[in-house]
Order: sequence, then structure tokens, then C-alpha cells
Amino acid sequence: MKLAIRMIMVILLLALSACASNNIRTLGKGENDLGTWERTPIWFHSALYYPSEISLNFPGYIIGIEKSPKGLISTDRDVNTVVIPNAGKRIGKHIARIGEDDKLLYISHILENFGDQHGLKSCVHYNAYYRADNPHTYIPFCQPHEAREVDPKKAYVGSWNALDVLKQDIHNKIQDYPYTHIVVGMMGWNTNQEEAVRNFNSVAKNVRLAADAAGAEDFKPMFIGITWPSKWAADWITPIITLFSYGNKADDADEIGFGWLGVLLHDTLRELPKDIPVVVLGHSFGARVSSMGVCMGPAIVKKPGDALLPRNTIPLLISLQGAYSMNRYYEDKGREGIFYPESCKNAQHIVLSASKYDEAMDNKSYVPFVGNDTTYDTYCGKNEEADFDCVKASSDGNVTLPASRKHKTYINADDLIKYNAYGSGGLAHSDIYRKEMGVLLWKVISEKASTTP
Repeated sequence: MKLAIRMIMVILLLALSACASNNIRTLGKGENDLGTWERTPIWFHSALYYPSEISLNFPGYIIGIEKSPKGLISTDRDVNTVVIPNAGKRIGKHIARIGEDDKLLYISHILENFGDQHGLKSCVHYNAYYRADNPHTYIPFCQPHEAREVDPKKAYVGSWNALDVLKQDIHNKIQDYPYTHIVVGMMGWNTNQEEAVRNFNSVAKNVRLAADAAGAEDFKPMFIGITWPSKWAADWITPIITLFSYGNKADDADEIGFGWLGVLLHDTLRELPKDIPVVVLGHSFGARVSSMGVCMGPAIVKKPGDALLPRNTIPLLISLQGAYSMNRYYEDKGREGIFYPESCKNAQHIVLSASKYDEAMDNKSYVPFVGNDTTYDTYCGKNEEADFDCVKASSDGNVTLPASRKHKTYINADDLIKYNAYGSGGLAHSDIYRKEMGVLLWKVISEKASTTP
């Protein structure tokens, strides 16, 4: 019996070895170098395999953030952090996770799409998977001088270079084209790159429809979509993996916020050649990422001893069904031990939504999630919060926004966010991809996004 079992094990091992030896992928060398070979990590650079298919159907950029073993993508003194002042007694420990974790988040690629037929013009500005000696890894670079290999050991610090390349391209484009806004968007937990891009396309289309219906054909936003590794590897134990991944991915969302998103918002998009309002839009954990990026700003710096990067003023932050605590807007409130300095003074205006049909946010009040209707009731029931305007959206997305200069607008979206979205859970949690939501978003952007206070 034992001999039979051993023979079976040998046969299985040989079969697995044969499969592994035949499993050759075009980006395999880079995936091995960066530690992103396994099934789940591939989901977060899938656009590099299919740049014309997994692409925006309108002009814009896709920034791909991934997570790899620290020993593969960095060397000593590559990771440098500074503590953000006036952000709570635990913020230092929270930031220190960047250097202490055995994996690091970094920018692995920046794609640009043009909304052209068949996506023929899709190109990359930065690609950590590119290998000059392997033509199969080749996606056209947008500019000839950008065609450079990235040393895997420098992939983490290469993220700074990636954003410098993007900064130069953005500045060039703004000088040549009459952009009216810059919109930065990100999606939430368990959303792979392909799904995130699909969601970006849906939101952008619906806002475009609403703008056109309002006679604003001159609305010409520059779009930057960020995808991030919001999913753990899972097969038959998916529900268990998903449950236990929550805390890890919540920390990752924060790390991206006071990491690379913070650098993008407060450095890459600083000192634009034109006075163009920046709108930052996040859904669910994407709202957690975006609020941290806007309100806290970057806690990473290029070199040891560098000072905290200057903070930018972001005209508008939109949190749709935000999966983060309202306590973050208040000093020393709640148990997290972190909060946004001066109630997020980096944002000129903040818009939040909540819905009673969003079961993903229904945590029985253990944490006052922004997207939870009970949180809305707490802060808007008696309308006692001096910095809040509380309003209600209609089922067709219309909302009357007060002309006041209050810092935050909290939207009761019970009549709007109420349907179970295709392929999603949490009942209405992801019901943000219909044309009616486009009406709401256009209303908010057109009335609340401004470069003047």
C-alpha cells in the first residue's frame, strides 16, 4: 500500500513538473524576477498581456501598482519614510509597516490609452516587465526614450522614476490640449485590473452622458486610473481567504494612500502649467485609498533624511460608499489611533455617499463606515455638524447641492444606490455604474470642483 502511494506521488510530481516546464509565458522572465508569477498577481498586470483589449475606451492613463517580495525588488536604504505630524498616536506604527512587511507595493507599469478604434495606439510609458532581448514582452513605448529595462532590484525605487515620466507627459499634454479637469480614480477590494478598467469605462461614460445632456460638451477631463493588488490568492477556499484578506488589504489600501498615490497627488500633479482642478474619486476600499492619499499625503521620501514632501491642495475628493471610518475626520476619535490632519485640510471639498441598501457597509456600527446609512443618520439626523451639508439624491441621480462653503457634503443615496450590480456582492454596494450615478457625479464635479476656495 505504501509503495502504491509513493508511486502515485511520484507520478503526480512528474506531471506537475511537466506542466511547469511547459508553462511558458511572454512575461514569464519579468514575473519570475518580480515574484508576480502566481495566478492572482497576474490579474494585476493583465493589461500588459492584452493592452488593446483591457484598456480605457477613452483617453487616459492606467497606473498598475503591484506587490512583490521586498528582497526581489529593493535593496537596503531604498525604503524611506517620515512620520506625518498631527495624525494620531499610532500613525508612526502604521507607516512603519512599509519597511517592516516582507512585501512592498510599487508601480510596475503605466499605460496610456487613446480611445481609438481597436486600441491600436495603446502604449506604455513605464514597464518593469519589458526585456529588450525578448520581443514578445514588447508593447510599444509611447516615447522612444522611455524604452528602458528596469533592474528588478530597483523596481521599488523605479516607481519614483515612473511618476517622473508621467509628470513630464502630463505637463506636455496640458500645454497642447484644453483639458478642463484631472480625474484620478480607483476601485475597491477584490477588484482585479480587468474589472477595474471596465468600471472606469462605465463611470466615465455615464459622466460623459450627463455632461453632454447638461450642455457641457467642452468638459474634457484627463483621466488617471489606478489599479492595485486588492485580492489575495484563492481557489476552493475563496470565502475563507477573502475573509482573512480584509485586514491585510485594508492596510494595503492605507499604504498606497500615504505611499504612491500620495506622491502622485502631492508631487506629480503639483505646479501644473494650467489652473486645472483635480478630482479624486474612489469607491469602497478605493475611497479608503483616495481619502488617505488626499488627506494624509505621502509618508515616503526618495532618500534617507529627505523632508516630508509639500502638500498639494486637491479641489474635490469623492468617496462613494467609502469603506473607512468617519472617525478619521476627527482628532483622537475612535480606536484606530490615526486621523486626517485638521479634518483633511488638503481637500477643498469632500463628498461622501451612504445607502441603507449597501450590506457591505452594514457592520452593526462596530466602525462608523462612511458608506453606512447609520453613520449618515448619526452625522445628519440633527444636522449638528458644522462642517457638513446633508442632502438626499433622487432615484435619477439629481441632487440639490447647497451653495454654502461647508467642507463636506454627505449624500443620502438610498433612492439611487439600491440595486445589486452585476457580478458583485454586498447587495447595492457596487451600484455606482449606472447612468443615474453619472448624473450625480457630473452635478458634484460641475458645482464643487474648483481651483479657487
